[in-house]
Amino acid sequence: MMRLLAALKKSVPVMMATLLLLSGSITSAETIKEKPSAGAMIIDAVLARPLYFVLSQGGALVYGATLPFTLLGGNADEAAEALVVTPLQAAFVRCLGCGKIDNEVGNLEEGEGKRIRHFAMLSAGISSYDETARSQTSDAASGGFYLGTHFALSDSSRFDVLLGYRTLGTQKIGTGAAQVEDSLSSIQISSRFGKRAFWGLDFMGKLGMHSWSADRKPAAGGSSFSGTGFLFGAGVEKFVTRDLRIGVEYTRYSLEDETYKSTIGTADLNISYMF
Repeated sequence: MMRLLAALKKSVPVMMATLLLLSGSITSAETIKEKPSAGAMIIDAVLARPLYFVLSQGGALVYGATLPFTLLGGNADEAAEALVVTPLQAAFVRCLGCGKIDNEVGNLEEGEGKRIRHFAMLSAGISSYDETARSQTSDAASGGFYLGTHFALSDSSRFDVLLGYRTLGTQKIGTGAAQVEDSLSSIQISSRFGKRAFWGLDFMGKLGMHSWSADRKPAAGGSSFSGTGFLFGAGVEKFVTRDLRIGVEYTRYSLEDETYKSTIGTADLNISYMF
């Protein structure tokens, strides 16, 4: 498993390039009869799409914060659709300058153009730590648990919205008497979007935010750091049964406050159970 995760880490640039190609294929798959002007395209690219992207990420924060309540109330799928998936479609799955999306999620009925399912996901893998200030690097085992909502649309578009907690590993930094250990963790809200391409594989991009903390030992009186940052990544997933999905994923995290600055890359194996 360790060799597989290490290979995944090296393959991230290829995965990112594939996702860029797929994002173009998603747009070209739509049957849009509009013929937008050059001005409409420029306004869309400069103003509308960035705004929709910001709305999708803000919506993901609201969705994640309210997920336990919407799951109990039975309307988590409606919340994910309205707050996250609709603006994501407008940002990424729409021809430049167009005002309509043929396969807009809000116009589709469940079972007739879209399928919505909730899931619990376990991840396990390797965290690669890079502390910028002291040019220190380290690797450690890590893993996490997530709850989310999955949308599968009839044009092969795929969207996930996730709320999760994960440990980013206990990283050993420095050598000898100067060595310290940082125990890192993250609470995160993210969205994934992509397309089913071939062999039943879903290629997904990932964007989100996380609240992180780091406890350092040994230190006089103990030291701790915390903050918020961004995350992004890419992955491939596949249903192996009707209710079980497995995949591999790479995620890059930023961790920065006034006295602490580092980045972490995680290569994971994911197992999701749909309910």
